[in-house]
Amino acid sequence: MGILNGIVVRTAPWMPKFIIGRVAAVYVAGDKLEDGLKLSQLVNSKGFSATLDLLGEEVSNRKETNRIRDSYCELLEGIENFGVDCNVSLKLTSLGLKIDEELCWDNLTVVLDKAREYDNFVRLDMEDSSVTQVTINMCKKAKDYYPKCGTVLQAYMHRTIDDINSIVEHDTNLRLCKGAYKESEDIAYQGYQEVRDNYMKSVKLMMKNGIYIGFATHDDWLIKEVEALLEENNYPKNKYEFQALSGVPIDKTLERLRDSGHKVRYYIPYGPEWYAYSLRRMRENPDIWKYTLKAFFFRSKHRY
Repeated sequence: MGILNGIVVRTAPWMPKFIIGRVAAVYVAGDKLEDGLKLSQLVNSKGFSATLDLLGEEVSNRKETNRIRDSYCELLEGIENFGVDCNVSLKLTSLGLKIDEELCWDNLTVVLDKAREYDNFVRLDMEDSSVTQVTINMCKKAKDYYPKCGTVLQAYMHRTIDDINSIVEHDTNLRLCKGAYKESEDIAYQGYQEVRDNYMKSVKLMMKNGIYIGFATHDDWLIKEVEALLEENNYPKNKYEFQALSGVPIDKTLERLRDSGHKVRYYIPYGPEWYAYSLRRMRENPDIWKYTLKAFFFRSKHRY
């Protein structure tokens, strides 16, 4: 870890809230559901789809998991009422995964029932390595309960190829990202190109199995490599999409993808837990200060 990154990790908990708020403002739509829905409307008007993520994870209070469950049901209702092209992303630890798996499953089925009511899609976000296997297990179970759900795999994990092989038989919609959590070299690739190479290896295996893929990356090199592979394999346009975090200043790349006929979806976090979310992200991935600084000077046009 570099000197500046080390400083970020050590000082983040004592940074004034307004500074953390400046970090959050780059990526988070706002405190309220309406903020997320309005930003979804904006990106829709520019030809992009959206997925909304209610901030909150690592919840340790049972009543709080029920509140978050109900908030996700309100989110699904809001998407329907606003008429936006948008689905839902959620973290299982917000529904009680680290408290009790049965509690988490009970909460998740309530959300899936609401998604079924509106024929919407729910993605189970991947978190750190402590919950990788249980998240995959929960996704398989959820897919049997309600087919329109999927999960996320992280290219920097050594296990990702094996995970793809274990989940493809369920015809699961998979988002593939590099991985944002700090993991040890025992279980995760540390080199920049190593992660890229495993990303592309994972893409090839996913394509071979014909599953729906969400290419979640801001890496221009990877995007171009994926585009070339899509063309080489004549991969159906209804079997994939590109995804990006709202606020990351890569507008021209995303517009080019959109104009080339590729589906592009923005990942939009929102909710009152923006402060805790931003602190965690800065501790887990201190490089975020670099991206935030860049976003200040090259603000995305696809934001308010």
